Amino acid sequence: MVSIVNIPIAGFIYAKVVQFVNYLDYPTWVWYLIGLYFLLPVLTYVVLPYIYGNVSTKKRVIIFVLGDLGHSPRICYHARSFADKGYSVDLCGYLEEAPPIDLTENENVSINEIKIIRNTHNLPFIVFGVLKVLGQIINISKLLFELRGANYLLVQNPPSIPTLYIAVVYKYLTRTKLIIDWHNLGFSILQIKLAPTHPFVAISRIYEKLLASFADINLTVTDAMRKFLQKQCGVEKKRIIVLYDKAAEQFKPLTIDERQDVISKHPNLFAKFDASTDKVLISSTSFTPDEDFNILIDALRKYDTQSTLPKLKVIITGKGPMKNEFLQKVQDADFKKIDVLNAWLTAEDYPKILATADVGVSLHTSSSGIDLPMKVVDMFGCGVPVIALGFPALPELVTEGVNGLSVKDSNEMFNSLEKLFKDESYYETLKKGAVLKSADRWNPNWKSKFGDRLP
Repeated sequence: MVSIVNIPIAGFIYAKVVQFVNYLDYPTWVWYLIGLYFLLPVLTYVVLPYIYGNVSTKKRVIIFVLGDLGHSPRICYHARSFADKGYSVDLCGYLEEAPPIDLTENENVSINEIKIIRNTHNLPFIVFGVLKVLGQIINISKLLFELRGANYLLVQNPPSIPTLYIAVVYKYLTRTKLIIDWHNLGFSILQIKLAPTHPFVAISRIYEKLLASFADINLTVTDAMRKFLQKQCGVEKKRIIVLYDKAAEQFKPLTIDERQDVISKHPNLFAKFDASTDKVLISSTSFTPDEDFNILIDALRKYDTQSTLPKLKVIITGKGPMKNEFLQKVQDADFKKIDVLNAWLTAEDYPKILATADVGVSLHTSSSGIDLPMKVVDMFGCGVPVIALGFPALPELVTEGVNGLSVKDSNEMFNSLEKLFKDESYYETLKKGAVLKSADRWNPNWKSKFGDRLP
């Protein structure tokens, strides 16, 4: 290694500087002050701008989800609302399905893809999980560093690993205010895959509770979740906003003519369907263990034996790891008066198809008991009454006998379907309640509860 003093010109300059310093004979602390004097401009105009990014005069927000943007409606709603408020929005997530067109064409919104890390080598769950997290830390950190300079970073939780850790570090490195949008609890989902007593679940629980307190603003989908953050995580009440999910404008009730038009434009879904007598039941799912479709299948088996009940078109939207298992059970059931279809719908088609339903079904059991199913919000947005599997937080959304029904097993599911389709006045009561609920919209709620607090 070549020393600087061995380079002729550099060595000469170095010798002169040392000679000058010795000549002045100032105390060491004086030289520290002089060094700091010359270092401050470098820190101020070079180093810090590099870390913090180019903060423009226009307000900016980074909205981040470690999930598919095309099927992350609440995150897309946030992006739309921030853009309407005049913010420049960097929307980050997977691009398995295209985001809504109005976002991709919005000049205030930039879409940033996060690459999906897949288990192509069929590694064990734990091994792949560790490698996946390490890869995500690198990819996410790189992306966020490129986007530095925003006023706010809004992240969806879950997933919490590694998102929350990266977000907290990013907050302090770049002086960006952190907003955590709590959809559920990450550790409660992990315990379904592993076990409540698994050490990884315990670590995840501590990790999530600890990092919750670092957010400047916590948004929750239920009041029950607000109470959890206060009591279990020590988050101050003033830093929590309960922001209920509300349907966006594309979810709306259809007139009779509009419904018939949608049905006629989708012959693949409504083949052999008689709109004058048959009924439509719709449910959406990701086909994961937290939704027990055996309850619906068992209820439909009983329904299929009832000659006085109308024919039923059952449309299950979505995809996921347990889809093939579900379709096999449907095939084995060999329904006579029930036609069950699975469809993967675009963000544009989903609201229209959903609005054709006579009744919606939610089998969301809630891993934590304190979140709410977005699918029910969408159903209400379309004026569709709901039959939902009950859990503690559900009454915050579904009012029993007013806009929907809560059930606990397949017998109650069948009884609810039978009552709705036999008792027309009872159905109309729930239908009217669902239509009234459809008046609750995302934008006014976002603005009054959250948006008006932002600069």
